[in-house]
Amino acid sequence: METKLEKEVRFLKIYAVVGTLLGAVFVLTAFTWHSGKQKFEEIDVERINIVEKDGQVKLVIANRARLPGPGNIVSGKFFQRQGLKLPGILFYNEKGDESGGLQYGSAEQDGKYLASSLLAFDKYGGDQVVGMQYEEANSKRKAGFHVWDRPDVSAEEQNKNFDDAHKLKPGPERDKLLQQAVGSERVFVGRSGDRSANVTLFDANSRPRLRLSVGPDGDPKLEFLDAAGNVTQVLPASPR
Repeated sequence: METKLEKEVRFLKIYAVVGTLLGAVFVLTAFTWHSGKQKFEEIDVERINIVEKDGQVKLVIANRARLPGPGNIVSGKFFQRQGLKLPGILFYNEKGDESGGLQYGSAEQDGKYLASSLLAFDKYGGDQVVGMQYEEANSKRKAGFHVWDRPDVSAEEQNKNFDDAHKLKPGPERDKLLQQAVGSERVFVGRSGDRSANVTLFDANSRPRLRLSVGPDGDPKLEFLDAAGNVTQVLPASPR
């Protein structure tokens, strides 16, 4: 039968082993806590969240599947992103709303392809208002600088306006609702699909009204357009 002294010795041995293990864990953990900088030669990851000390997410770098849609990262309320689903980098403001980012990607099928990239700066509480964009579809390419108008209404109201607008026939009432749904492009400066370099100014319904261009043949021209897209005047009146 085990004596009292033997029991105490056994207890002390167990205590010493457990204490040693806990001490080792504490030392290693403390080293990790105080080592604020880690070095890696290479890392594979699907998503990285850059956060403030309070845990608020300020930037997300993610692959195609894990990049959040537009929305509020604090509430977790997101909308479906339109177009190609691409990998990229997203920035978030103090409210947790997406405030801009970089996306890029491509898709190919049956010998045809699409490619796109966008560096965007978003309106506070809204979609992008300034952007550098490249788009290409089977060698038809467009690249340049854009300025957009965005409605000063909530995302929920924008979605409602969009649905209501598409229930109406084309006309002023429909145009007004669309302005309060998706906004409009107002300025484009870049290279168009017809290979011309141009500056285009749009009205509040994204209709081109003034276009300054230099075509691939080198001839410059200034065009004035009506609301239907018809050219009403060209300067110079005839090519040299």
